Amino acid sequence: MLTLRKLLQNPSLNLKLVGTDQASDAEGDVLDREFEWLHATDMIDPVPFLGPAEVILTLGWQFPVTHSADPGVSEQQMPAEDVQRIYDDYVALVAAHGVIGIGFGSDVLHAGVPAPLIKACARHGLILFDVPYEISFMDILQEAARVVQRNQSERQARSLRAQKAIANAATRRDGVTATLRETARQLGCGVALFDSLGHPVTVVAAPQGQGVVERELGPIVQKLLVDGQRFRSVQISGEVEAVLQMLGEPGEPSGVLVLTLSQGFDDVSRNVLSSVLALVSVSLEQNQALASLHSTLRQAMLQLLLSGNAAVARQIAGKVWGDLPEPPLVVIAGKSGQFDVSRVMPRLEAQSGGEEWPLFFAQYRDALVLLSTADRTDDALSLLDGFEVTIGYSHADSWNGLELAIEEAHKAAGFAAKRGTSRPPPFGEIWQGGLVDLIDTSDAAHVARRLLGPLASHDLHSGSELVRTLQVWLAHNGKHLPAARELGIHRHTLMHRLGQISQLTLSDLEDYQVRAELTLALRFFRDLQSAQ
Repeated sequence: MLTLRKLLQNPSLNLKLVGTDQASDAEGDVLDREFEWLHATDMIDPVPFLGPAEVILTLGWQFPVTHSADPGVSEQQMPAEDVQRIYDDYVALVAAHGVIGIGFGSDVLHAGVPAPLIKACARHGLILFDVPYEISFMDILQEAARVVQRNQSERQARSLRAQKAIANAATRRDGVTATLRETARQLGCGVALFDSLGHPVTVVAAPQGQGVVERELGPIVQKLLVDGQRFRSVQISGEVEAVLQMLGEPGEPSGVLVLTLSQGFDDVSRNVLSSVLALVSVSLEQNQALASLHSTLRQAMLQLLLSGNAAVARQIAGKVWGDLPEPPLVVIAGKSGQFDVSRVMPRLEAQSGGEEWPLFFAQYRDALVLLSTADRTDDALSLLDGFEVTIGYSHADSWNGLELAIEEAHKAAGFAAKRGTSRPPPFGEIWQGGLVDLIDTSDAAHVARRLLGPLASHDLHSGSELVRTLQVWLAHNGKHLPAARELGIHRHTLMHRLGQISQLTLSDLEDYQVRAELTLALRFFRDLQSAQ
């Protein structure tokens, strides 16, 4: 935290820039550049004893004395170009190491500040300042120590003030949001909190500087969660850096805190961030514990509704969440193949809090069940648009039909998953298309392959048409004569083929149930061959 400007502005030291009356823009940047310490040395090569960024204080014993300030020191007679070369070599050496400035003690050994040193510093971009005779190097070092101490005290005070303000914000009713807003104000950066699924919960814009929108942060947060990283820093643009910190454990994250910075972190910012992480983590753990209790209570209420105790459930809901929706109901089931649907409960809890119509939801087996009045079907469905779940829904005209409606919505969600649709028709429209649409395609195709595979193999090797014969015969409801006519064969030939089919499939074709199963098998076997 030491800078040359802070030392030069101290009137008691009376330090003065040499070589220019007013610092240029480049020199101004150097004056504000932080350096580690000041090193008093008159060594010809001080580099082995210097840090990467320091300021040298020297009386100039390493240089030839051409204009002596001490009558007891003899002046050296040397060509001017040789003297300049000595100064140039020295300044080039320390500048290459990272020294940013030289303080020259004038009128001790050399009269004033040597002109060759002024030229060399100008040539190599080093700040040169005059340390007057009455100021010792110890005075400068003591003032530098006081500057460092004041800076440390100021940083500690600022850190404590910021942490106190953030801690006070955490005690408010909207603790997490208030904490994040105060963090943005204290650090001058943008702050965003994402949930364990990578969805934004709270986003606070930076008080000043370039803003960052949610869609820029979303993919970065998702990657952090997928990779299981605890910390990550990403350059969003030339001016903005995003610092991401996972909350919770990699296997069970509770969220991600993101800070968008237009300037680097200092020690104060890091201390404040540590406090914020602790406060937000505790708040999220408390919220998750409360959400878990709410989820358990919701499941119990759903069981009350399913058991016919709607009046008791209505009383509980009215005290905790508000009125229950009344029949006729739309019953929505949301299923996920990627994660436990219980993980979406806290987000749905927060998202549905501002709805103006009666709404209830709970986890039921491996699905999320949402109940709403039938006239708000579209509104209820839209609540789940941002969730990575497959949706199905049905209707219940009374509480007695709730269990059946849940099962139907569950089936509709499975139908949607098979068809790859984000929002399927209600169950009532699905079953009207036939029961076949509700059969698990993968299982049915497997059974069809085992049942009809021998017929297809026989056709392939013998040139017969057993699969087509069975298909035509079943299409004519097992009637021999019309089937034989369509196939263009004699009735006795048809009966011979049916005998082969019965033998290869180990089936009694006279059994109605067997014929029904073969009809279904033909459908899925045909779909399987088309897919191949």
